[in-house]
Amino acid sequence: MENIMKKLDYQPTNLSDYELENPLSTMVDFLDNNDLHHIREKVWQLYKGWVNNSVGFTEGDENADMLYFYTQLVDFINAAFIYTEKRKLEIQPPKG
Repeated sequence: MENIMKKLDYQPTNLSDYELENPLSTMVDFLDNNDLHHIREKVWQLYKGWVNNSVGFTEGDENADMLYFYTQLVDFINAAFIYTEKRKLEIQPPKG
């Protein structure tokens, strides 16, 4: 865990000790409380807002970096969704 905290630069994460030890619980909570399509739309709205508010004072490279970040964030969210759905199936007791 020390290595993980070092990678987090020892910054507060707003995660409880339990969530630090079990990050899946946080991802499940987020994805259970937010529809995947709405998450994508909200991230797109954040990106559009950033572009619209920064067009006059950002360089092309910064805009390209932000678009790349946006696409990677959406890919991460999709992967987190798939991962949590698979893990929920693995940890749920069999029905029957």
